[in-house]
Amino acid sequence: MSKADFITVFEATLLCANLDVTGLSLVDDNHVLITFKGNGTKKVNIEADSFGAIIVDVMKYVF
Repeated sequence: MSKADFITVFEATLLCANLDVTGLSLVDDNHVLITFKGNGTKKVNIEADSFGAIIVDVMKYVF
């Protein structure tokens, strides 16, 4: 599975969890952009991260 595919699946999970997240997108191979309700955003560095580490890095900003 590619990072792009993983981010798509992880985005669906976050949306289904009914959190304050409205989107998760891969900016480039090293960053994802979290979009929150109210249109706030946070760019997260995922360089050299495993899929598990991506989850941890993103969830730091979701809760």
